[in-house]
Amino acid sequence: MTLLGTALRPAATRVMLLGAGELGKEVAIECQRLGIEVIAVDRYPDAPAMHVAHRSHVINMLDGEALRHVITEEKPHYIVPEIEAIATDTLRELEDEGLNVVPCARATQLTMNREGIRRLAAEELGLPTSTYRFADS
Repeated sequence: MTLLGTALRPAATRVMLLGAGELGKEVAIECQRLGIEVIAVDRYPDAPAMHVAHRSHVINMLDGEALRHVITEEKPHYIVPEIEAIATDTLRELEDEGLNVVPCARATQLTMNREGIRRLAAEELGLPTSTYRFADS
């Protein structure tokens, strides 16, 4: 049985949302229904999830040092990346250090890279996909 504790108490389970848009807001609301303490992080103030989270931070999530600092400061039990503009290498390092990134940092890194996830699915895993090409600008 998993114990979630009570938000804002020492035994609280803390979830940090890296991306506080509309999707993050919905996740924050559901976490709160379970009694989970929510920390919303985004690159701009007053992002939707920040309005319902227990605490929030505004940082450049492409800055690995800033990302590491806010995670170290808040000590979340779970880190949930929700946006593409994020220092995924830092997430992998933090996961290697024992932090829980959900989904795992490698999955986050792959899905943030459209070409990478397409190649993984079609070429490495052999999953059936529609015909595709990559364009450069």
